[in-house]
Amino acid sequence: MLLPRVLTAVVLLVVLVGAALWAPDVWFDGLLLLIVCLGYYEWLRLLSVRPARAVSMACASGILGVLGLLAFPSIIAAANGIGGAVTPVYLLATLVWIIGVPIALTQRRSMGGQNALGQMVAFLLCVSTWIALIQADGLGKPFLLSVLLLVWVADTAAYFAGRAFGRRRLAPAISPGKTWEGVVGAVVGNLVLAVLFAAWIPVGPDNPAGSLFHLIAQSAGWPFLVGLVVLVTLVGVVGDLYESLLKRLCGVKDSGHLLPGHGGVLDRIDALMAVFPVTMGIVSLIQLGLIGV
Repeated sequence: MLLPRVLTAVVLLVVLVGAALWAPDVWFDGLLLLIVCLGYYEWLRLLSVRPARAVSMACASGILGVLGLLAFPSIIAAANGIGGAVTPVYLLATLVWIIGVPIALTQRRSMGGQNALGQMVAFLLCVSTWIALIQADGLGKPFLLSVLLLVWVADTAAYFAGRAFGRRRLAPAISPGKTWEGVVGAVVGNLVLAVLFAAWIPVGPDNPAGSLFHLIAQSAGWPFLVGLVVLVTLVGVVGDLYESLLKRLCGVKDSGHLLPGHGGVLDRIDALMAVFPVTMGIVSLIQLGLIGV
């Protein structure tokens, strides 16, 4: 089991890093679209959508994404780092993540159930994730990396803090392995990350926005940055828990089997899907001049 997991991780790392560094931006954005569409397919399957229909819906979403990337002004602007026109999408997704999902977790049910409403919620959250990813990429690869690190550092810090200090279960009926101590570890890890990145990643001709943390600190101040880091870390935890809930409701261990040793694509991007729309929504509000010092 370990060998397939390691090999899959190596292949994914090579493909993603290679595409990020050397592929034209539009091709990299297309790769991000493919990843999100695969996650959307798995989400639909967790909602008991039949395989053929789930494939059709995911493919249709991918086609719409490609058309948007080539011809829709708001999507093109987002791909160039300007998110003002798509801010309503981010705000709607943010409301779902900070209000709708916690309520669903409390009631142990999926948002909208397994009917059309639940599928629309999944579509909204997947679309907002992809737009947020390409906007972050449009602001520079270091900027994209800084947002990704919010997810990765939180996951790693939560794991080690939970192993070392974990006593109180966060949601034993949904995800028995998660603890409140792990959540605290995730928040602390991301706060350390924010401080280091704000000082470490400079602004330059190829990286005009610097990192997320540099942009927020310069535009809205350090107290706002601290609050944002805490918020998005908690949102990431909520995203992870919600995917665990969907799997429990469906009676499966993994969201899919596309990644040998890792389960499904959705298993790998669940927290990312929550963090990116919320984060880039704040960034877009700063670009619009609605947040700032």
